[in-house]
Amino acid sequence: MRRHSVPFRSALPALLLGVLSLCAPAHAQTDPDRVYRCPDNSYTNMLSVVHEKHCKPVDNANISIVAPSVPHRAAPPHVASGARVGDKQQSERDAEARQLLESELQAQQARLQEQLKAYAGGQPERLGNERNYQTYLDRVAGMKKGIELTQANIEALQRQLARYAK
Repeated sequence: MRRHSVPFRSALPALLLGVLSLCAPAHAQTDPDRVYRCPDNSYTNMLSVVHEKHCKPVDNANISIVAPSVPHRAAPPHVASGARVGDKQQSERDAEARQLLESELQAQQARLQEQLKAYAGGQPERLGNERNYQTYLDRVAGMKKGIELTQANIEALQRQLARYAK
């Protein structure tokens, strides 16, 4: 009986290459031509992570990873960092803020009066272009929402004014 065998010396490099590829760390293997999306919404091209997390390939992926940044809040130009404002200057600012709030409150109250007059208790006059009754109802509903918004604005302004009354 004749055996056909490959000489040991010629098979050794191929055998070593095969064993080394099996022993190579899995995390070192990447797929530079593909991007995978994992169920936790992370993206990777590391094959060990892809298999571990059961990630799916993303076609035509143009992904840029940007580090999150916290916006820098600058101090107002009239206030230096850590500087305190004098009592007189603070009372002037409070008076100016109160005056602005009062004028806005008066404007909102006048607007509310106009809106209530036009709303006519939920029965405003029908306009000529409102032949369809639903169009009329839509306009009345919009008027009601506008009145509610104006009332909410008035309440908010009154709360702000109450802060300056203290």
